[in-house]
Amino acid sequence: MTTSIALAVFLAVAIGVGLILKKKQTPPPEKSEAPAPSQPVSSSPEQEFTKILDVLLNLNLMIRKDPTFDQDRVAKIEEIIDDLMAIIPAMMEQYPGETLTYEIKKIGLTHLHKTVKEFLDLSPESRQRQGETFLATLQSLHEVTHRSRDIVEKNETAEFKTMAHFLAGKFS
Repeated sequence: MTTSIALAVFLAVAIGVGLILKKKQTPPPEKSEAPAPSQPVSSSPEQEFTKILDVLLNLNLMIRKDPTFDQDRVAKIEEIIDDLMAIIPAMMEQYPGETLTYEIKKIGLTHLHKTVKEFLDLSPESRQRQGETFLATLQSLHEVTHRSRDIVEKNETAEFKTMAHFLAGKFS
C-alpha cells in the first residue's frame, strides 16, 4: 500500500513539474557554453525533462519491485531522484548551455539507472561483495546532486565549471 502511495505521489509530482515547465514557454535560451558533442538533441526542454522523469520513474519502480533490495539503499536512491527532480528543471531554464546542466541531465537520464540496474542484475553473493562499492557510488552521486542543488539555489556560477569538469571526469 505504501508503495502505491509513493508511486502516486511521485507520478503527481512528475506530471505537475511537467505541466509547469510546459506553461513556462520562454524564448530560445542563449548558450553560454557549447554543449558536449554527445548531448542528445531534443525538440524541447519539456520533452527532454519528461524523458528524464520517465527514466527516474522506471528506476523507482525497479528498485521497489526487488524484494531483496535494502530499504536504506532505496531511500538513498530516492533522495538522489528528489534532488534531480528539483534541480534539473531549474538548471535547464537558468543555465541551459552549461556543461554542468548537461552532466546532471546525463546522471538523471543514464548514469543513475545504469549503476542501479547493474547492481540489481548481480547474484545475491555478488551483491554482497559489491555492496560497499555500490553504496560509495550512491553516496558520491548524492553528494554531487546535493552540491549541484546548492549551486543552483545560491546561483554560484563560478562553481559551475569546476563541478562540471569534476563530473565529466568521474562519471563519464
